[in-house]
Amino acid sequence: MAEPAVRATNVYPAVVRVKGRESRDGGVIWSPSCSARAPHPSSPTTRCASGLDDDVSRHSILVFSSDPLAAALVGAAIELSGHSPRFAQSEEAARAALLRVRPRLVVIDCDHDEACSEAFVGPALMMGSRVMLFRSRRTRRDVSELATRLGLRVVELPIEHDSLSDVLREMLA
Repeated sequence: MAEPAVRATNVYPAVVRVKGRESRDGGVIWSPSCSARAPHPSSPTTRCASGLDDDVSRHSILVFSSDPLAAALVGAAIELSGHSPRFAQSEEAARAALLRVRPRLVVIDCDHDEACSEAFVGPALMMGSRVMLFRSRRTRRDVSELATRLGLRVVELPIEHDSLSDVLREMLA
């Protein structure tokens, strides 16, 4: 007796519209996010496509900070430099975020207890990520010995955007 044919479950039958739905008259209604409108002139993809930012490619940069506002501001500066900031998810350990993102560069606030430690920086360097520490006048911890021993770059905030872009470009080269 012949066995019944097995139908693969990961293959769509015939034509399936994933993004749209059919209207009452049989036409397709597409999501507004699929519209063909032009992107905003300041969007990174527009700048890169126009050739204005040929020397920048979007790298994932993992950001750790004990202060959520500082993390957001550093992330915004990273994004303005043409890169992709990533952050640990809520309740995610620093090492788990490192394994999830596998960034080219990790930017760490000196006051971040978990990430600004040899137990985190060592594995990050062994994975091939580069590590940069940042501090401000309000920083409570002295990490100069750690930075010297591991050969880490320490950036003082506030910093001009152009200077930060240059530092990021150098770290990612």
